[in-house]
Amino acid sequence: MRAVVLSVLVVLLAPVLQVSVVNGLALPGGGPDIVLIGVIALAPMLRPGAGASLGFAAGLAADVAPPADHTIGRLALVMCLAGWVCARIPEDAGAGRRAAVAAAVALGATLAAGVLAALLDGTPWGTALAPGVLAWTTGLAVLVTAALSLPPRRRSFGRGRGPRHRPRDPYPPGRRLA
Repeated sequence: MRAVVLSVLVVLLAPVLQVSVVNGLALPGGGPDIVLIGVIALAPMLRPGAGASLGFAAGLAADVAPPADHTIGRLALVMCLAGWVCARIPEDAGAGRRAAVAAAVALGATLAAGVLAALLDGTPWGTALAPGVLAWTTGLAVLVTAALSLPPRRRSFGRGRGPRHRPRDPYPPGRRLA
């Protein structure tokens, strides 16, 4: 349920944040792609079909967000593939493996989006494949994915783990079967 709510928030809020906040910042080399970062970070929590659907919906929302001056469907295709690939990460994968896959997918998706922009829309190659956008998007995708994949830590607030907190052994010492 948590992944579904977060997915809806990514689809609805990430394009708005991208247009209103990130595009207005004067970051060196360009700003990160917040929508792609959200898809890459949330897709490992989903099944591959749901990850692809999340990527497609978020990409389509980013495609139609103003200023929609490019071919509609270009970002939807790239993010659909990114969501599918990230959702194929096994559930028992550690934070390091998820971060490595996130880096590879963020780099590949940003390059694919740039190449499609240059081929389909006539965007100059230097603008379409800006190194700053690659660096910001890849770095933030790795950080967010690693942070979301770390297990939550429990705090005891000064109470020790005494005998009441130990799991009860269903087989007492004298009655083990093996």
